[in-house]
Amino acid sequence: MNIAFCELCYVSMITDTQKQIAAAKAKLEALEKKAAAEMSKKLTTLHKEVGFATRAELISALQGLEGGAKRGRKPKAAAAASAGKAKKRAKRARITEELKAQVIEAVKAGEKGAAIASKFGISVPSLQNIKKAAGLTKTRGSK
Repeated sequence: MNIAFCELCYVSMITDTQKQIAAAKAKLEALEKKAAAEMSKKLTTLHKEVGFATRAELISALQGLEGGAKRGRKPKAAAAASAGKAKKRAKRARITEELKAQVIEAVKAGEKGAAIASKFGISVPSLQNIKKAAGLTKTRGSK
């Protein structure tokens, strides 16, 4: 009889523990919902609390604090304002046979790659392509 009673007590303890866990989870869920509602309410009036007329003004001011490059599209107003200040792209260099010959001479004279590229207004990869076509580069296996 004692064994049956102890098993019943053990099962009862487990059931009570499971009920307490379920109650704690329900309470946690209710608290999370309450916190989310309070946060949402606070965010809807935040712009007024910090002195801005609209949320858009607050967002614009916060984005202005970012120092680096911004991801994504600019709002239409910001895009229109910066349209006049757009940077012009560099003009693409025309690599003629004459230019190739000058580059090859500079390489043979022992000038450094970046200096040659900047001197002739071409990119370093373009310089490498010219050197490769002229046979002035080494393959990986050769010394």
